[in-house]
Amino acid sequence: MFRTVALVIVAVLLFSLSDQALAQTTLYNIPTADTIQKGSWGLEGDFIAKPTSYRDGGYQTYGFRVAYGVTNRTEFGANYYQTYDGTRSTAQAEFSVKQNIYRNEKLGVSVSGGTVVFVPLRPRNGERTAVMVYGVASKTVEPLNGMTVTGGAYHVFGGRDFFGEDKTGAIVGVNQPIAKRVSFVADWFSGNNRIGYASAGFNFAVTNRQYLTTGYSFGNSGRGNNALAAYYGITF
Repeated sequence: MFRTVALVIVAVLLFSLSDQALAQTTLYNIPTADTIQKGSWGLEGDFIAKPTSYRDGGYQTYGFRVAYGVTNRTEFGANYYQTYDGTRSTAQAEFSVKQNIYRNEKLGVSVSGGTVVFVPLRPRNGERTAVMVYGVASKTVEPLNGMTVTGGAYHVFGGRDFFGEDKTGAIVGVNQPIAKRVSFVADWFSGNNRIGYASAGFNFAVTNRQYLTTGYSFGNSGRGNNALAAYYGITF
């Protein structure tokens, strides 16, 4: 697994020949304050794994994200994930809508709000559908090489206790360009729940429409939730 990820990263570094990718709908895990352009599609393949043996809690998650720009300020999305832990698999679908409320390119400011519906497709252990509403704002600081900081808050309705004990929390993120085609990205969902992770990694621009994001997530509730991730996306 580690060799596969390493080879992908090397390939990207060797064949990256153009500018940064178009606006992404997520930073690492948190939603960005950007929306994709009207009539554009965003498609992303995801791989997430806890790099340890199954008997020690290891697992692999495979999935994809799809987003469509209904207008330049409104996007719809649908995600699907399947997880295998060595003995059984679970699946989940997510449906989302994001609305850009304010955008000022001159000031580098953007504000958006959205909703995500989490639907367990193979419910077990009391899993129930949950709905998250959120608001985020971002600011790009050009003197810091175009660094963008994102902040906001979320609240979750439903999901019962399986979603986690915290239903309200903060959203924080940063995107720091390092080179023409490489950025450092980090974000955090606060709270002791299913989305409560601090994540950090790198985003590589493959072409002006493709990107690869790799990194590691640290669960707020302990090492048992840590995971390695690689996301490959394209906008067309």
